[in-house]
Amino acid sequence: TSKQVDVRVIIISKPAPSYTKEARRLGVQGYVTLKTLLSGNGKVTRVRVHRGLPAGLTENAIKVACKIKFKPAMKDGQTVSQWVTVEYVFRLSDSSIFWP
Repeated sequence: TSKQVDVRVIIISKPAPSYTKEARRLGVQGYVTLKTLLSGNGKVTRVRVHRGLPAGLTENAIKVACKIKFKPAMKDGQTVSQWVTVEYVFRLSDSSIFWP
């Protein structure tokens, strides 16, 4: 946890997920919350769905969560893994109707 490390994880880049055709057609909106394990070696090693959405949006969020770039947490001068909650918001107003 963040209380057990000296320096918390620093997220450098968090790619945005895309809407699926089905989700856009069904008018699905909301957010996906994921618990991600950001390892000491700079890789995302685990992703757990805390709150999902239908029509492929949860899957799209998981795919981009695996591409998060970050600086690992530190404890006693060593890089360590840390669980981090990541949220992706899906709003139709942010999605172009001209996308495939």
